[in-house]
Amino acid sequence: MRWIAAAGVALLFLVGAGGTASGAELVKVTPDGFLQSDLSYMDSPPNDSRIFLAERGNPDTGRASIRILQDGEAVSTPFLTIDNVDVRGERGVMSIAFPPDYATSGLFYVFWIAEGPDALNDSATAGEIRIVEYRRSGENPNLADSDYSRLVIRTPHSASNHNGGWMEFGPDGYLYFSIGDNANRDHAQDLQNLFGKIMRLDPAGPAGSPAYSIPADNPFTAASGARTEIWAYGLRNPYRGAFAPDGRLTIGDVGEGTWEEVNAGDLKGRNLGWPTCEGFCSPVQNSLTDPLFAYNHNGSDGNGGGCAVIGGDVVEDPSLTGLTGRYIYADFCGGIIRSLNLDVVGGDPESTGLTGFGNPVAFGTDSSQCSYMLQGNALFRIVADETGTVACPYEPEPPPLPEVNYFSFIPNRAVIGKKFVVGAKCSISCTATATGKVRISRNRYRKTPSVFSLKPVNRSLAPDTRGNLVFQLPAARVPKIKQAIRNGSRVTAPVKVTLVGEDSSGGSGSRTTRFVLPKRR
Repeated sequence: MRWIAAAGVALLFLVGAGGTASGAELVKVTPDGFLQSDLSYMDSPPNDSRIFLAERGNPDTGRASIRILQDGEAVSTPFLTIDNVDVRGERGVMSIAFPPDYATSGLFYVFWIAEGPDALNDSATAGEIRIVEYRRSGENPNLADSDYSRLVIRTPHSASNHNGGWMEFGPDGYLYFSIGDNANRDHAQDLQNLFGKIMRLDPAGPAGSPAYSIPADNPFTAASGARTEIWAYGLRNPYRGAFAPDGRLTIGDVGEGTWEEVNAGDLKGRNLGWPTCEGFCSPVQNSLTDPLFAYNHNGSDGNGGGCAVIGGDVVEDPSLTGLTGRYIYADFCGGIIRSLNLDVVGGDPESTGLTGFGNPVAFGTDSSQCSYMLQGNALFRIVADETGTVACPYEPEPPPLPEVNYFSFIPNRAVIGKKFVVGAKCSISCTATATGKVRISRNRYRKTPSVFSLKPVNRSLAPDTRGNLVFQLPAARVPKIKQAIRNGSRVTAPVKVTLVGEDSSGGSGSRTTRFVLPKRR
């Protein structure tokens, strides 16, 4: 990975480029002057509308910030400021991650590279890779606690490139992260170091030692002489990764002089081949795991060429109908976003038609399943039209309700509780019947969606008098639904109200209500 997006280098981008193959557009969402150094990563806590942006850091001051976009508006004061950041070469603040329990614990994690000794490690040398635990302020949710930081894991790293830098909590609740091979290809096959690897650990721990713990089902044990943090190995510079909605791990591994890779699937304990193979092994080697997809630098394979893959994410926004369910990625030296089908051998690569920008550094998905592309100087949302006004998640306009003699009221949103109320009114005496279901979508921890039916409700209504029809939600399900929402599920209730008048005339109305959590007081 080469940071061309350095100070003094102009980046080109096109907002609202028309005529894309997918019908999608790129809309810039960071205001001019908001970012104080290169943008490197984004993340959103579960069930939280805010977007947290990691800046790589200022090379003159060694200072970096985490900033917030809240409901589309820039929060002027940084959420967190970090000093002693090494920004030489490809170093800097690389990523941030929020655990599933962030709403209650307030803890979050930052992957960054130190310039030298500090309070976290008084013997640190330049280039030390570290993951540090921080905590949200108890007084202001848009500020971190300036008095709290805890070093989770660190390792010296002498090369200014091949740092890796991806970090994310997986569907199992554990923290996954990547480190490059420290510009030494032999490191990738050596299980006694963390270079050229994907790691998995539980970062929870008190101040002091141990700072983290190793999940019991990690593939390598201390008895084998390996670092027990390792989840997969044989990588060159796994710069960006992500978990697909079904839990599959995806890793974009930056190649050397010829091939770029996208690895996906069950990578537990797998040897991904570097440096024996760059791209697909030829001939096939059974002891090595080939990537799902690879493309060459010169573009002769028809896949666009480039210099460094920027691993992406699976699109979950249903308004992006040409892309929903596909994995999107780009190349740092290319100006186009491409997509793959993770369920097809070879990835079935396609161009999205989203082009005209320069030097992407990451992709991201917020808690509402909107998709984003990051450049060094801006964050772009991928939208279904160039205005950027399409809601995310996409909710189509409901069909019109009867307007002549009948009226039924079904809310667009409702606070989850033991009861769910819809209304109805007729111009004459009538009977109203309401039917519905509750649907819980997949999230990063729920592999399959679930649906259950609500018990139908009916009542007689006097003329021109609104009456409420009250669904009773099973009491045992309400806490589980709330937890599903906190974990990122979209919980909806498709409801239909049918009205039959005393003269046998009738009408009906239907709409899908989305359940939300009660506001905190």
